[in-house]
Amino acid sequence: MPAYHATWSPDGAPAAAPPYGASYPVRLHDGSTLTLPLRALPGGAQAIALLMANQTGFAVEHALIRLLAAMVSPLAPQAIVGVPTMGLAYARPVAEKLGMGDYVALGHSRKFWYDDSLAIPLTSSTSPDQTKHLYLDPALVERVRGRRVVVIDDVLNTGRTAAAAMRLLERAGACVVAIAAVLTEGWAWRTALEATGPTSAPQVHALGHIPLFGRQADGWHPLPGT
Repeated sequence: MPAYHATWSPDGAPAAAPPYGASYPVRLHDGSTLTLPLRALPGGAQAIALLMANQTGFAVEHALIRLLAAMVSPLAPQAIVGVPTMGLAYARPVAEKLGMGDYVALGHSRKFWYDDSLAIPLTSSTSPDQTKHLYLDPALVERVRGRRVVVIDDVLNTGRTAAAAMRLLERAGACVVAIAAVLTEGWAWRTALEATGPTSAPQVHALGHIPLFGRQADGWHPLPGT
C-alpha cells in the first residue's frame, strides 16, 4: 500500500472534475482545498477519500485545527468533547485554541472506577459482530454537566458514535449544541442523529464533504446520492 499523503492548500482554485485517480480534492467551506488519497474498499469496486488524523503532516493538521476552532467558536461552547478514536486528535487542540483549560475525551476502554450508568453500547461499522461501549469517566462529569457542549469527530460516516456520544453526554446533564467534524462522508449519519429525537438532534457543522466513489473505466467517480 502506498504511503499516506494528504495536503492542504489555501488557494481558491476550482476543484478538479472527475474522473479521479489516486486522490480527491475536497473543497472546504472557506475555499481552501484538502487533497486526500483515494483508497479502494475490499472488492475494488468502490473507494473512499481517506482522512487519517494520526498520519497527516503537521502543516495539514494545524490548518484543520485552525479552521475547526474558527467554525466552533461562534457556537459559544463551554466544553469540548472528543470521540474516539480520531476525533480526540482534533478535540484537544481545538479546546486549547479556544482558550479552554481542559477538554473531555470519551473512550472505549473501561477503567475499574467507571460507572456503568455512564456507558453506551456501540456497534462498529467495521466490526459489526462486536459490541463495544462508549464511556465517560465519572471524574469528568462536572466538566460537562449543565454546560453547552460541542462534540468533535474527524469524519461523520454512519453517525453511530456521534449519536451515542450525544446520548451519553445528555445522560450526564450536558447540553449538546452541535457535532463538529472535519468532514461528513455520505449521508447515513443523518439517520443516526435524527433517531436521537427530532427535538434533540444537534446541529452538524463540517469543514467539507466527501462522497463515496465507484470505479469506471476511466477512473473513480462520485456515487450518486453520496
